[in-house]
Parts: sequence; structure tokens; C-alpha cells
Amino acid sequence: MTVQQWAEQYRQHKDRADRVSRMILDRAKQACANAGLSADLIGIHPHNAMCAYRAGQPWEGVDYGQVRLCLHLLEKRWEPSRILDQWHRKAWERVARS
Repeated sequence: MTVQQWAEQYRQHKDRADRVSRMILDRAKQACANAGLSADLIGIHPHNAMCAYRAGQPWEGVDYGQVRLCLHLLEKRWEPSRILDQWHRKAWERVARS
């Protein structure tokens, strides 16, 4: 693999990973809204809702199944970037050996 081939493949894979990450985030925001929480506060609202639930004081009108889905998706949001990073390291080793 040449440096030029690597750069082109990296760009394509990065674009794909970014698209998938955005799709996961969009789905998490939708789950947050479906749960009855503000999607604008996705970084804190679902977490606080689950803390209240686990403390025995669930918030009224909140769908905790959707909150769990939202938190799960937020955890998985970075998976495409992790996969890209693994590919990048292995592919770059081949380029360096060439």
C-alpha cells in the first residue's frame, strides 16, 4: 500500500465513520426526546434521569426504556472512530514497511 492509497482509503473510512457517528447521535437524540427529556441537554439529562431512577425517585413522565437506549447509543457513538483508529494503525504499519 502506498502513502497515496492509504490517504485515500483513510479519507473514505473517516467520512464513513463520521456519518455513522452522526447517525448514532441523531438516534440517541430521538430516544432522549421520546423519553420525555430535552434532546438539547443530551449530555446531562439522560444521566440525571437514571441517577434519580436508581435513587428510587424516578421522574414523572419519563420513559426509562428510552433513557437506557439513549445512554447505550451515547456509549456506542465513538465505536466507529475506534474501529477507524485500529485500521489506521495496522494500515500505516504496512505503508511504513513499503
